Amino acid sequence: MDLEILACDRVTFAGKATLVTARSEEGWFGVLPGHAPAAFALADHELRVTTDEGIRSFRVRGGVLYVTPERVTVLTAEATPTR
Repeated sequence: MDLEILACDRVTFAGKATLVTARSEEGWFGVLPGHAPAAFALADHELRVTTDEGIRSFRVRGGVLYVTPERVTVLTAEATPTR
């Protein structure tokens, strides 16, 4: 699925993902391709992106994660790669 992580000042990540794992105010959740449309309020925490090349992690400062069956969009105040 397509993934974009958009911070206030830049596009932190744009590409394909096979799994996105994040923490909302209620706890951890995962998004796979074909997920039902949804929106989640993100906690200040780690967001993990699984791609064909491996796992990448980003520290996000709040925000919202929007899901459609083909795309995930993350809007956050700050997203910093951690690995």
